[in-house]
Amino acid sequence: MRKIFVLCIAAMMFVSCAQVYKYVQVFDAQPSANSNIRTERGGMLYEDDQCILFYSFWADGGDASFAIFNKTDKVMYVDLSKSFFIRNGIANDYYKDRAWSTSSSNLVGVQASSSETLFRNSTLTTGVGATYLGNLGSLPLTSADPILTSVNSQATDTYGMLRSTAYANVYATGTSSSLAVKEQKILAIPPHASKIVAEYAINTSIWLYCDLARFPKEEASITFEESESPLRFSNYITYRLSDTETERVVENDFYISKVTNYAQPSVYKFVERKSKPCQNMTTDLSEKYDDKYPVKVYDKVYTFDRSNRFYLEYKITTKRKLYKGGQEFYYDPLYDGYTTGGGDEQSEYRKRLLDPFAK
Repeated sequence: MRKIFVLCIAAMMFVSCAQVYKYVQVFDAQPSANSNIRTERGGMLYEDDQCILFYSFWADGGDASFAIFNKTDKVMYVDLSKSFFIRNGIANDYYKDRAWSTSSSNLVGVQASSSETLFRNSTLTTGVGATYLGNLGSLPLTSADPILTSVNSQATDTYGMLRSTAYANVYATGTSSSLAVKEQKILAIPPHASKIVAEYAINTSIWLYCDLARFPKEEASITFEESESPLRFSNYITYRLSDTETERVVENDFYISKVTNYAQPSVYKFVERKSKPCQNMTTDLSEKYDDKYPVKVYDKVYTFDRSNRFYLEYKITTKRKLYKGGQEFYYDPLYDGYTTGGGDEQSEYRKRLLDPFAK
């Protein structure tokens, strides 16, 4: 027992003295020679006389999905049963003959009890959300608009009459329904429109090399020629424009040309946001609105171009001093930006957003 107690004390002392150091491993992806793929508009783009394929790899583990744009005046049909994501020669199917089901139910409950102790619980439920698709259809894309972006902020609580009792019976009746959705084998794309095909990550584990510092002071990298690259990946896409036309095959092939380990302070910098969106672009409709945040809000700016890159985050806890730590910034969905903590002013601003008509 005493030995266990001593071990616990030692572990607590280690944790109290240790620091968490955060790192990012960044992968550079290059198109293979003669692949007709170029870096453009914040991503990688392939184009022929009938279609455009756009890639945006930047994600944790790498996003192998693509948006395919139909340039023609006919409906385009992508055959997913003949389309694959290929990683180091291993083909992964885009069509798996799957089905998804969604269900909903409506219940009416009756609670009976002999207790007379009642109390009211007052709350508020509110939220804001936005999801949009990048403007691939009309082109050009902008680096500020990724293919798919989602931002959500919500505060939820209960509202109603509660009964406090030790004896209660609940009777519930209701209806339920379900809907089955079958996976599409053929993906139809209207003229001058696009669809997104998403399924796989490129790489989900960090790479270790004797010649690559795992915990660098700032950054460390290793490069590869195409013939020596440890990772090649591609999308093999089969499509046609009508039943009478011959199928076409597009194969977009990439390889990893460089791997860089960054200490997180070296990956990006934080730039202070000078003003917030106008009142018509926010949920703040109160009379207290002003065009400045009550606290400093920062935007994250990366120190390199992300058009052909993806990343993996990792960390270590140690008492060794690995790099000079900087100020901590925290993402806040209220501002869709970063803050250093906030205070009473930030709390007041949050209350106003949750109840915009509060005086």
